[in-house]
Amino acid sequence: MSPAMDDESDLVIPLHFFDNSTMFTSITMHAIMVYDEVLDAEKLRSSLERLVSRDTWRKLGARVRKGKNGPDLHVPRRFTAARPAIAYKHVSYDMAKTDHPVASRMPSSKSAPAQRPAIVGNPEDWVELCCGADAPGAYADYAGSDRPITGLRVVSFKDATIVGFHWLHAMADGMALKAILDSWVLVLQGREAEVPNLHGFDEDPLRELGMHATEPYELAGSELSKLGTASYVLRNGYSIALGKKETRTVCIPASFLEDLRNIALQDLRDAGHKDPFLTDNDVITAWWSRLAFSHLRPDKPVTIMQAMSMRRALEADLLPPDKLYVSNCLTYTSVLKTKKDMDQPLGLLAGEIRRGINKHGSRAQIEAFQSMVRANAWPLGPMPIFFGRSNMHHIGFSNWKKVNVHLTDFSAAAVKKTNTPLYPSFVSQIQGGIAYPDGFIITGQDVQGNYWLEGYRPGGLWAHIEKLLQAEVPS
Repeated sequence: MSPAMDDESDLVIPLHFFDNSTMFTSITMHAIMVYDEVLDAEKLRSSLERLVSRDTWRKLGARVRKGKNGPDLHVPRRFTAARPAIAYKHVSYDMAKTDHPVASRMPSSKSAPAQRPAIVGNPEDWVELCCGADAPGAYADYAGSDRPITGLRVVSFKDATIVGFHWLHAMADGMALKAILDSWVLVLQGREAEVPNLHGFDEDPLRELGMHATEPYELAGSELSKLGTASYVLRNGYSIALGKKETRTVCIPASFLEDLRNIALQDLRDAGHKDPFLTDNDVITAWWSRLAFSHLRPDKPVTIMQAMSMRRALEADLLPPDKLYVSNCLTYTSVLKTKKDMDQPLGLLAGEIRRGINKHGSRAQIEAFQSMVRANAWPLGPMPIFFGRSNMHHIGFSNWKKVNVHLTDFSAAAVKKTNTPLYPSFVSQIQGGIAYPDGFIITGQDVQGNYWLEGYRPGGLWAHIEKLLQAEVPS
């Protein structure tokens, strides 16, 4: 069905303000989950369709169309076989997963490195298998068709199943994915009555966020000016838009991270902190940033930028804690350094990352940051503000630990009945459309305690990282 054949009864909802950015409309996200059991593809499809067909969840079955002020969501009043709730594809192979030339090379938590971190795969190898040759990328792939904004692809083997859920980033961020997966599992388990309603189905609860700042953003004055942004784009534009990107999957063993954490906490004690506190994210981000910047000269300016969910900070006034918010709800924190600064003790760098998260995640600082976003929203929409020097090397992080994709229990869809949870043995995050210029997604922690990271880097930089990892000891 072409866009011109839309049903006139469709409910038309403009994209919420913070969803309507060039970045989010240019990316399709794919959450890939590998299960070492045969799953019933029809149960997966029908349960997801039932979830999307629920009253306030119907926006996940919307079609994207060009509106007066940007993209609009056209939500069918009723889903039919001709206009289904989700895009769906089931591919079946009459062989074991280990006999498939691509699937057999996908990593697994069961064969993860035990002592030191390692590059264990390249997501580009399994993109076509997991996403399909005709997978959507950016806004144009949706607006030019009657494709729903979310979709499911199931790849079946005799002994395993790959489940891929995809969505246009303008629909949802990582914590929204958690809401979708958790609610999907409830439907699978016959517990639909426990699925919460969504907040902000047809109105934007964040429509005034950033209009009432009471203090300046802490890093205000360090953001790239329009001239600085132009300079940055001139220096890095080819790499961002056209340069070759390389992706890799990294596994960080639980024992290695524990050693890193102990070293980092001792660094802080040695610096005079009596009761230091660091999260796994603080330690991983500090350690990995040092590796990511290791090829640079000492005086090179660098910026570490992290995405953070605003949901908890907004619970008191904008987002009721008893309802789910499936949309983009992100703020950011940045640490500005030089390459030489990165050589400080690991714990001190991790401590600065923790301080930035605490400070920039406060309600007042979120309001201040989003006021800057609004002031710079033309013409690309509410894009993140970049802080640092125009000649900086910039890397970005997104941590999906709290999304808990690794704990998505699809036991209710198993062909062979089981009374124990069934979690994925591997999780991958694949990005269609534009690729991060130099960015990393911590896809989470598996049931063995190992962390997994996937990254997009300019061509040639992963080879340098691999050499460092082969000699890596906690420090």
